[in-house]
Amino acid sequence: MFSTIIDILTSEEFIKAAFFPGITLVMLYALFTVWYERKLLARVALRIGPLHVGKIAGVFQLVADAVKLLTKEVIVPSKAYKILFVISPIIGGFLPLLIFPFIPFGSSWIIYPSNVSLLIVFAIIAVSPIPFLVAAWASRSKYPFIGMLRFGFQLFAYEVPLFLALIPVVILTGSLDLQEIVTAQKNFPFILILPLSFIVFLISSIAEVERIPFDIPTAEQELVAGWTTEYSGVLLEFIQLGAYLKADALAVITSILFLGGWLGPDIPFIPLEIEEPFWLMLKSLIVLSFILFLRGVYPRITIDRLLDLGWRTLIPLALLNIFIAAIIVVYIF
Repeated sequence: MFSTIIDILTSEEFIKAAFFPGITLVMLYALFTVWYERKLLARVALRIGPLHVGKIAGVFQLVADAVKLLTKEVIVPSKAYKILFVISPIIGGFLPLLIFPFIPFGSSWIIYPSNVSLLIVFAIIAVSPIPFLVAAWASRSKYPFIGMLRFGFQLFAYEVPLFLALIPVVILTGSLDLQEIVTAQKNFPFILILPLSFIVFLISSIAEVERIPFDIPTAEQELVAGWTTEYSGVLLEFIQLGAYLKADALAVITSILFLGGWLGPDIPFIPLEIEEPFWLMLKSLIVLSFILFLRGVYPRITIDRLLDLGWRTLIPLALLNIFIAAIIVVYIF
């Protein structure tokens, strides 16, 4: 029995699931994103950012903040639906983790390969807002309710263009496999021939993770904290975890769909097994930097402007790019 356990712990599948590109990488990337956002926005605002906790650039400040949240009391409103109030943020926090097993970080770095990995990933993304909508409803409070209504309207604004932006990529590759989508970009990344899809997908992704200028459901200046108002302690930490995990996942997916994924110039003396994840992580960091940077330079828009943007601009652009992709396939490829 002991030898069986050793075999499992040293198997390639366990190493991928537990370390890279599994849970260890995902959680470290989420923690890095929190620290990186604070340092980036500090530079934008001509501040220093986290400094004192940790010998290098305040790297342990996020650990201190996490411990602070974990030690705070979880307050459940007396009128709330208590079971749903507690369970919903936990489910919503961990649901984005299910995305990463289907994301390839290299030609051989994937936990669960599938011929329909793109479909599975976006099925998870499509249902990921549901626990948070339930959490807002379960609070039975004024500000969470208003935030929930805004959340619902925002879903109508970005969900349709987000998925329409994927269709040209599928048309060009003829596959729903993320690995094959990357392989199809060996000559040039899809951003060069599908720029409209890239723009629509990126804007919709920012709305998906409720980043400024699309943080309308939380809107601190208007709704205290929107749909998260009644949450504190570890439950609030789960909500924040889910938001950062989804932002990281969408940054990686954007790199795979439009920026060539792990494809890049050969690096001398670096094995392919290391080179491929390096290029993918670098590209995703660039995308993530843009998403985080907007928080420091752009104001929040109103819900009516978001709906106009989604239905009058993003959807027509996505449909136009589907038509362009069809022409490319028929007359060029």
